[in-house]
This record gives sequence, C-alpha cells and structure tokens, in this order.
Amino acid sequence: MNQAWQMDELGRFFELSVDLVGIAGTDGRFKRVGHAWERTLGFSREELLSAPFIDFVHPDDRERTVAESARSFAGCGTVTFTNRYRCRDGSYRWIEWNSSFHPGEELVYFVARDVTDRKQAEESLLTAESRFRAAVDGSLDAFFVLQCAFDEAGTLVDFVFTDANQRAVEGMSMPREEIVGRRFSEVVPAARQRGQLDKYARVFRTGERLLEEQESQSSGHEGRWLQNQVIPLSDGVAIAVRDITPFKRLEAELREALQRRAAYAEELEEKNRLLAAENADRERAEAVMRQQQETMLAMSSPIIQAWEGILVLPVIGTVETARANHIMERLLAEIVRTGARFAVLDLTGVSAVDAATVAHLLAVVRAANLLGSTCLVSGISPGIARTMTELGGAEGGFTTFGVLQNALRYALSRCGAEGAR
Repeated sequence: MNQAWQMDELGRFFELSVDLVGIAGTDGRFKRVGHAWERTLGFSREELLSAPFIDFVHPDDRERTVAESARSFAGCGTVTFTNRYRCRDGSYRWIEWNSSFHPGEELVYFVARDVTDRKQAEESLLTAESRFRAAVDGSLDAFFVLQCAFDEAGTLVDFVFTDANQRAVEGMSMPREEIVGRRFSEVVPAARQRGQLDKYARVFRTGERLLEEQESQSSGHEGRWLQNQVIPLSDGVAIAVRDITPFKRLEAELREALQRRAAYAEELEEKNRLLAAENADRERAEAVMRQQQETMLAMSSPIIQAWEGILVLPVIGTVETARANHIMERLLAEIVRTGARFAVLDLTGVSAVDAATVAHLLAVVRAANLLGSTCLVSGISPGIARTMTELGGAEGGFTTFGVLQNALRYALSRCGAEGAR
C-alpha cells in the first residue's frame, strides 16, 4: 500500500517536472523518463525506453558519455557532465546531467536540463570574443588595458597591464609575457614624470574619455606624432594609441602649400594692381596722344574765314582717308555755320600725290558744292593736275587757280558783284 502510494507520487513528479528526470539501469537503457523528455526531444517515452540511451547521443560525445556513465555506475557520487542528444527532427540539444547511482537497486537516478540556449550563447560569446581578439590583435593601433593598483590606504598609485595587442607589444619592444601583470610605471619608467599616470587616474575617476595628440619623446620614435585615446573602465582604463605621423606631415605640407598659395595670390594681386596702374597710365597716354593727334590734325588743316562768306582751307602734307574725312567734316560744318558762299581749298602744301589723295580731295569739293558753297581750288601742282585728269575729276564741278591770291580775288569780286546787285 505504501509502495503503491510512493509509485503514484513518483509518477506525478515525473509528469510535472520541467526538468528531464529519469532512471537508467546498468544495462545502458532508460527505465523511466519524465514527460519533459518528449517535449524536448520529440521522441515518445516508448521510443526512448526501447533503445540504449547511447544511440541518442551525438557521435562525438559517445566516448565521453560512456566514461561518465561508468563513473556513475562505479558509485563515484553525483556525476555532472554535458553532452548532445539527438531530436526526432535530426537536430541535437545540449543536455546537462546530474546523476547518482544506488548500488542496492542497480539503478542510476538522474536529473537533466536542456542547456542548448546557454551553450549557444556561450559559443556566440566565445566566437565574438575570438573575433574581437583577432580584430584587436590585427589592428594598426596599439591597444592595451590597465587595471587600477591601489595602496593599503585605497589610494590609486599605479596601473597594471592586463592585456596588450600585437601592435602594443611591437611598440614596447618586449614580449607580451613581460608586459601583462607588470605595473605601468615599471614598463614605462618615464610615465610618472610625463604625467601619464595622473591623466589615466583622472580619466578613471571622472569617467570621461581623453583624446590627445603628442609628439613622441622616446628615442625610438623621434619626430613621430601619436594620438592617444584613454577610455574609462570599471576597474581601470583602456588605451588606444595611433601613429598619426603621416597625417601630421600631410597637414604640414598642406599648410605650407596654402601659405605658398596665399603668397602667390598676394604676389598676383600686386602684379594685377601694377598692371592696372600701367593700363591706366597707357590709357591716359593714349588719350593725350589722341588729343594731340586731333590738335595736330586740326592745325594741319586750319579753316580760316578770310572775309565774310569766304572760307580758306590750306592743305599741307599727305591726305589719307582719315585726314580727308576729318577735313570734310570740319569744312562742311564751317560752311553750314558761317553760310560761306565760297570755300577756297589751297593745295600748295600738298607734297605726295597719288590717285587716293586726289580722290579724297575731289570728294571734299563735291560735298562742299552740295551744301551750296562754290569750292575754289588753288595751288594745283602739275602732278595733281595730271592725276585729276586721269581720274576724270577735272571736268566741271570746281574752278581752279594757280595761286591762293587769285582764288581770293575771284571770290571777293564775285561776292562784291552779287552784293551790288
């Protein structure tokens, strides 16, 4: 009766337990398993009891499972170990065992637990740590971790190396084994004098990161620039050191290039200023020259009002197109202004004569006639006469005289006769 009650209580325990409870015999088979086994592995209890339990164990774990089972059957007390069990879908779950052998019954009582999630988390953590370690060791930056070292009074007096990557080991020129576990002031004797320990202690106390650049003072790194980043940790600091010498050199070169460019721009600006001044001077000189040319042109072709109604234009030198146009403009303007009836064009001073010169002079004569002024031409040389004849401009249109005086007498007589009428 009591034994039946105990079996009934044990059955309820097997059904309600969330852990993988059970009983196994020395023949290597399960004798009884709880309902949680079905939920965890997917096999029915009948399937679990029908085959040796080693058949469900992962092949890589069987040898170790047999050894641990032997220890349990040998009465070695509570045996704890972990292995992988196959599920119905072919996957495996990690099972953690606590077993105890009872010699009088030749049975092993066990309580197991599915620790797959924990194992996967541990493996992920190990993988992450491994990757992180590989990244740290492969980093181009020197990286090391320092743990606070306190004296008996609880004062922070130093730091102890707890880790250093390959770059840091190379920078310190000593094996990792000689760095880890030693005090920072021992590995870097000048650290206290340089104030490094005070900086690290301040970062640890304030919890604020420190980022600084400094020129290396060690004999092995003359003229090199290092960037130090000190990161506070719960029990110390982590330090990353980067060699920024190439960037500093590039920065210096860029600064020099900018200075050269500024100097060149200033020089160019000065040259532009001088060029602008030269251009202004040249423009003023050209204006003066133009004014002088206009004055000389006016002086070379002066228009004289000899008497009322009579204009005299002595032409001296060569008559080219520009001068001919100038003579025409001035003469026509004076004819209109004064109402002159006669315009005497004296050619006594014309030296060079060609077809173009004669054509220009004939154009002036015709233009004057169109304004109602009679154009008299005096001082015609044999060359001019011959050229006019060749051009066909001597027939009509104007009256010619050998000398200026005769032309003036003619004009005066004509003006007097018309006035008398």
